[in-house]
Amino acid sequence: MAFWLSILIAAVFAWFAIKMGLYETWTMLFNIVIAVYLAVFLGPIVATIPGIPDTLYSSIISIFATAVAVFLILHSISYLFITGQLSIPFPKILDVLGSSLLRFLAGFLVWSFVSLLVFMTPVSQNKIVKEFGFGDQFSQTNIPYIAWWCDRVNKIVASEENQRPTEQTINKLIKDTKKKRTRRRIIRKPKPVDPNATTEPNIPPQLKKPADSNGL
Repeated sequence: MAFWLSILIAAVFAWFAIKMGLYETWTMLFNIVIAVYLAVFLGPIVATIPGIPDTLYSSIISIFATAVAVFLILHSISYLFITGQLSIPFPKILDVLGSSLLRFLAGFLVWSFVSLLVFMTPVSQNKIVKEFGFGDQFSQTNIPYIAWWCDRVNKIVASEENQRPTEQTINKLIKDTKKKRTRRRIIRKPKPVDPNATTEPNIPPQLKKPADSNGL
């Protein structure tokens, strides 16, 4: 279900961006890929900055905020210096088919990234949400798709010693959020009360009356 929903969202994304040409679409796809790449690898680091509370949603919010900030910065720069100043014409059929394909790929990537953030939240454990495919199917389709794009960037910008498979990084993020959810449930779980145990008021020792010789 999640796979076909991703296809539908990608198709809608391509339809609403129909006025964009191949040149502008390629620039937009490039900005989205870089934003997702930096969000996956730098978002968790941003969440560890001193002053940011270590909560269940801190990593998720940091990843999302990093992606949005990077995309807005890159989109503004590309518009001011590239797409807003220069236009490259292409044959009509290439412009339509090429831009439609790139828009579809961009829409699929955006939805896969948003789905990843949803998958990392406790909402993904809801029965209705699971029925939409946020489970094994999501791990087999959307996560590898995100990893494929990020690995392409990783091979260009990172040295061979520092290259890390993106899928392993994403799986680690998912495991970390699951650990936080488990830790949070353990902390909130009330301690069992022994009905046979007697409770005494917590009286400081200096206020307790000393027992007399008869034990009274």
